[in-house]
Amino acid sequence: MSTYLFDHAMELERERLGKLSEWLDPGTIRHFGTIGVEPGWRCLEVGAGAGSIARWLADRVGEKGSVLATDLDTKFLDDIDVPNLEVRRHDILSDPLPAEAFDLAHARLVLMHLPAREEAFRRMVAAVKPGGWVFIEDMDMVTWVDATPSPAMDRIRAALQGLLTMAGADINFGRHLAALFTTAGLGDAWIEGRIDLGRRKDSAGLLQFKISLMQLRDMMVERKLATAEDVDEAIRLVDDASWFGMPPSIIAAWCRKPPA
Repeated sequence: MSTYLFDHAMELERERLGKLSEWLDPGTIRHFGTIGVEPGWRCLEVGAGAGSIARWLADRVGEKGSVLATDLDTKFLDDIDVPNLEVRRHDILSDPLPAEAFDLAHARLVLMHLPAREEAFRRMVAAVKPGGWVFIEDMDMVTWVDATPSPAMDRIRAALQGLLTMAGADINFGRHLAALFTTAGLGDAWIEGRIDLGRRKDSAGLLQFKISLMQLRDMMVERKLATAEDVDEAIRLVDDASWFGMPPSIIAAWCRKPPA
């Protein structure tokens, strides 16, 4: 069973999602350029979050195209007023999607959190037209290490990985994306990993990490995965320009569905 850790009701969740988008959107949009998203396309954005990618796609496909943005909680999507963008409260594991209706289906940091991630992927594939594209991005924590040693940060990293695993997430799902596409009969996918190595005090990746620590502080302490002092020290280190930590890798995989 999966229990997503970052509830939309959390006080800082909109801010965290904003920083996550600022961190990851440039890479996602670059991959859209490689795929060749064009005006007139119909696109599906699963787990749309705060809607930054759904908005970009809507602008890209233009008035002759359309975007369906789905999420379990549409709290941060309901204020979007874009004519060719539909927002739908939707569970990818149980709610229906139109068959072979989309030129592109995309999900970022979604499948890794789902208990039946392979089924979710199959549903996305079924919703794409023959000749259309399936594009998945997920995290792999193999690169999540510190260049600046810190016992407190080591414990926090283990605590966060423990929380995610307890919630049903696969913290290294990114490395399995190639096999996911092959098993689904889509053939070889293009695979690319990216790591933001920038170390700036205002780095969006670091800021979203700091917000995540603030949001999950009580949960880690209550479950005895970390002490309050460890969390506070980790937050302090994020603001310390002398500390450098490499973030998790973001693995992107995209493949064209075979023509009919």
